[in-house]
Amino acid sequence: MKNIKFFTVSLIVLAFLIVQTSGVFAAPAPQGGSIEGTISAIECITDAPAGEVDTNVTVVVTIEDAAGAEQIVELDQATAESLGLIKVMDGVADCSEEALAAVIGMEVSIPLAEEEEPKHPVGNALSQYFSDITDYDAIMAAHENGMGFGLIAQALWLTQKMEGDSDTFLAILDAKKTKDFSAFVLEDGSTPTNWGQFKKAVLNGDKKNNLGVVMSHRNNEDHTNNGNGNGNNHNNDKTNNGNGRDKDKTNNGKGPDKQKDKN
Repeated sequence: MKNIKFFTVSLIVLAFLIVQTSGVFAAPAPQGGSIEGTISAIECITDAPAGEVDTNVTVVVTIEDAAGAEQIVELDQATAESLGLIKVMDGVADCSEEALAAVIGMEVSIPLAEEEEPKHPVGNALSQYFSDITDYDAIMAAHENGMGFGLIAQALWLTQKMEGDSDTFLAILDAKKTKDFSAFVLEDGSTPTNWGQFKKAVLNGDKKNNLGVVMSHRNNEDHTNNGNGNGNNHNNDKTNNGNGRDKDKTNNGKGPDKQKDKN
């Protein structure tokens, strides 16, 4: 009976020790910021075949923080050299036992890169399709300010028809929001009085210019290029049937009146 009790107590103590030490070996890596502590272990890893010199080794560093928790970090050769963890001569790192042992116990702070936030699929598709007009940040800023992606797509089509740039794109969105189209002059010298009149004058009745065209192009590109399409050939799929920009489209509507913008 005593043996059974002793065995039970031993199990409890062992479980307690595992809980206490598990944080040391499995501490989660922080996102961003830096890892600070003392180097408790370091080694070089190479992918070079035996007998060949590797000029870009991977340096694996184990760092123990003030609380006793350990983090294992992989560094490229250049980063490890910049932190003073290894010495490099003629592109070759000194990974001898003596050189690595010399940094054990060294205090170090290793900065971590922030993880890039994934891009919105629709905003990203628009930015790639209209890369010659504006960028992803401008499109997402407009969306965060209450503009729907459908409206943003229409504004981009209008900007393209007018051979405008990012300023033209933003001016169109502002005109839609304020219902003031006085910055745009039509072929007859008049200015549009509403969104519908403005679109009709610039697009000249072309109804193929919408968000669906952009997303269809993106889907087709993903299928034909296994997701590696770069969007640089999108002009071939637009309403000009691959024949380049419509030379007469500037007669339908002009860019913002620069003199009026100054005022």
